[in-house]
Formats: sequence, structure tokens, C-alpha cells
Amino acid sequence: MTNLDTYRVAALSLAFALNSAALSPDPCSLLTKDDIQHQVELSLSTSQLAALRHRGVVWAIEFQPIPRGASRACGVTWQGKVNGEAQSRGAFSVVVTSAAWLTGSVAAMEHPLPIPNLGDEAYYVGGKSGPPYARIGDVAIGIENFPDTKQAKSGLDLLRTAVFRARQK
Repeated sequence: MTNLDTYRVAALSLAFALNSAALSPDPCSLLTKDDIQHQVELSLSTSQLAALRHRGVVWAIEFQPIPRGASRACGVTWQGKVNGEAQSRGAFSVVVTSAAWLTGSVAAMEHPLPIPNLGDEAYYVGGKSGPPYARIGDVAIGIENFPDTKQAKSGLDLLRTAVFRARQK
């Protein structure tokens, strides 16, 4: 490896570290297990939830940082267990990325779908069936692959909570 190659590797490592440091807060710190359990329960039908509760459901919710290029992501999994057997399960991601990514994504959409009263601006990325993302200053926060609930689609209520917590940090 030449000195120039060594310099390039060091410069790229520093740039990545600075970019990652700028992408604060930690996505795994933006939601609590109670936040998630509440929204998971809202995603179930009334009869499903009643049956699970009647049978003594115990919710297990886990957070795991996941590699995601220059963004930071947290994989969240949940299981509703009855007598140790999974009856309901799922997974979604909380993503913290650069505001420039959101701006570029919105600019590329033919008919962006804004989400009012959330962050500095917010959109369903990819249209009405896409995940919700909100910009707060220089970062964007998104909820990807959360099921619709009776009150909100695609984890929008979780995103509202995540944005609120991010503003407090």
C-alpha cells in the first residue's frame, strides 16, 4: 500500500466516523418497549388482542443495531408468547440518516405525500405505501416495515414518538 493509499483510507475512515457521529441520536434509544408493545397491540384485530390477553400473552421486544451504510439503524423484533410459544411476531427498523437523503428522495418523487405537523418536514418515502420519514435539522428519522394500526399507517405514531424523543436529546 502506498502512502497515498494509506492517506485515502485514513481520510475515508475519518469521514465515515464524522458522518456517523453527526447522525445522532442512536436509533435504538428513540423508542421504548412500552411504546412498541402499545403500537403492536393496536396493529392486531380486537378479537386477536382479546384472545392473546385472555391467554396471558407475554411480549418480548428486542433492539439490535444493524449495519446500514452511512445511516444508523436499529432492528426491532417482537414476539407475543403464550406459554412460551410465539403467537404474534414481527420486525421493523428505526433509521437515522442524513436530512440530505430525505430531501433527495422527496425531490425524486413525482407526487410526494407530505405528513403534516411532524418534525421540520415529513413524508411517506415512495408514496402512500412507503415508510414515513421526518426531518429534524440535519437528520432524518424513519420507521420502516411497521404494520398499519387502526389509528395510523406504517408506524407513523412510532415516528411521532421517535421525533419527540430526538428533539429532547
